Amino acid sequence: MILTKPNHIKIYGHRGARGDLPENTLESFKYLFENKISAYETDILLTKDLIPVVYHDFRLNPALTKDSKGNWIENDDIKIFDLSYDQLSKFKIGSIDKKSKYGRRFDNQKSLGEVNIPRLSDLLKLTSNNISEDLIINLEIKSTPVEDNLTPPPNVMANLIIDEVNKTELKDKVIYSSFDWRVLREIKNIDSKISRGYLTSELKGKIYDKSPWLDFMPLYDSDSRELPRLIKTLGGEAWHPKRKDIDKDMVRISHEEGLPVNVWTVNEKYEMLRMIEYGVDGIITDYPLRLKKLCEKEGVDWF
Repeated sequence: MILTKPNHIKIYGHRGARGDLPENTLESFKYLFENKISAYETDILLTKDLIPVVYHDFRLNPALTKDSKGNWIENDDIKIFDLSYDQLSKFKIGSIDKKSKYGRRFDNQKSLGEVNIPRLSDLLKLTSNNISEDLIINLEIKSTPVEDNLTPPPNVMANLIIDEVNKTELKDKVIYSSFDWRVLREIKNIDSKISRGYLTSELKGKIYDKSPWLDFMPLYDSDSRELPRLIKTLGGEAWHPKRKDIDKDMVRISHEEGLPVNVWTVNEKYEMLRMIEYGVDGIITDYPLRLKKLCEKEGVDWF
């Protein structure tokens, strides 16, 4: 990870480029590379037979998923971890239900037709064919400390996903992140040199002293300004906060600790400009080309 200078940011495509193409499809990541965007953030879960797959929700999202007959699924309780990869492959993604609440958020998203949910190995193969000096792969390992039976234990997830990455030549390009800091602890136990980004969200709801999301770490500062120092103490490579949870002072504190700030998910131009003014290091966005054009217009260096 790189701690950037003022007016110099890293652009991360969120789930590929969710605003333009269906999320977490190989085509969405290919679109990034074709447009010279060299970093992405994506989500990794495990199937019943322990295959790492690229999908955000613990359960299949009816707004994104069709059955083998081409119909939108209605059941919103189909868990990824309950399905083998062969079973999961019978479901198709590649479009969004524009009539759904979720779909209305991305009314300009193009349809790809029916495509499979990719394995992590599929995405890494695509990425290996698009290696560049500035490539950064942000793999968010999906895990929760507050609901059982949605994933394997954190140590199993960490080992299997790292093993998959280590089959490639990309391991030095990867930063692993998670809201569930137990996962990050397990990664550190595997290899303390592996880059780890500490995700936070809903500071007033999930981030508190000995929160399960923080792996029960002590946190004494009620306004969460202690977070960057805690992350640095844990050996974190970066802090990944939600855009609404930070201000310029928190970015300053993080930088004083030598900790880059990669903020998510920043889609509107005014928010992009505000994050740049705050001095964040990376911006994770559903609209990477929009951010790229804005940077070029405003004279902001990006990579």
